[in-house]
Amino acid sequence: MTSSSFSNVVASDVYAVLDFETSGLNPDHGHRAIEIGISLLCEGQEIGTFSSLINPGFKVDPFITGLTGISNQMLASAPSAQEVMPKAFEFVGDAHLVAHNASFDRKFWRHELRRTLGSDDERRYLCTLMLSRRIFQSFDSHRLGAIARKLGIEIHDSHRALADAQVTAQALAIMIERLRAAHSSEHIDGLFLQKYQRKVKSSLPDLTRVGYCLEQV
Repeated sequence: MTSSSFSNVVASDVYAVLDFETSGLNPDHGHRAIEIGISLLCEGQEIGTFSSLINPGFKVDPFITGLTGISNQMLASAPSAQEVMPKAFEFVGDAHLVAHNASFDRKFWRHELRRTLGSDDERRYLCTLMLSRRIFQSFDSHRLGAIARKLGIEIHDSHRALADAQVTAQALAIMIERLRAAHSSEHIDGLFLQKYQRKVKSSLPDLTRVGYCLEQV
């Protein structure tokens, strides 16, 4: 388990970008988290990280090992969710929760917290997949790897939780920059992003180009 913390930062200005590697697609079918990675982003900079393997209590399918590189041998010596999730929850604090294709990571976050803390975390997620579809309308794919390549973000250890969270955080930072350029009179914060990701795409400008501003349209 690794983590680095932050101090003297207002929680409302911090985005906790999460990624899970899991034993399957649905916690309601008995699938569990096997790794969590969190990148804390503030003003475009990473200010802290948290990552840990998670022992699910059973052996994972060879397909998962092939996809992630996480073996049953690695998981055998990893801490349980009972140990990891309370620390992850404390690390995140009141930051805005973010994930790429957030509906997937959100259900595992909530499921593992219910199992370990007996409580729900019902706060809304920001989804960089939804934001990308509205901001980078000219992209032919909004998969995380495709977005990263288009934006010049280096990819290391794809399908490992912290590496994917850090790529997502870098993409989010660029998205926020584009929105600030296009909406200079607005305060681009978590509330603005929540509303923006739910807007009808056809009603929004394409911010794919670097240096975009509304006056150029």
